[in-house]
Amino acid sequence: MKIVSYEKSNRKDKKYKVTLDDGKSYHFGLKNSVTYIEGATKEKRDAFLARHLNNPLEKKLIENLIPSPALFSVYLLWQTPSLEKNIELLNKMWK
Repeated sequence: MKIVSYEKSNRKDKKYKVTLDDGKSYHFGLKNSVTYIEGATKEKRDAFLARHLNNPLEKKLIENLIPSPALFSVYLLWQTPSLEKNIELLNKMWK
């Protein structure tokens, strides 16, 4: 599995869209939010991660690297300040 492209989402309340090498696409990120890749603080990052990892379904998707909006939000928007680096890191984790 691999992310082959990313772009701004055309969905009303979503920020990004990623497409995987199997052709599936996922829209994720709240359009009007500020994420770690856009300069959010480490405290805001920690609060985001705590909130989403407290949800059992999201935690399962994230910990098992299952493609989902939850996974892409955590790994692409909140890992490091670089979206490109985050995509590279997630692609390596899938190998």
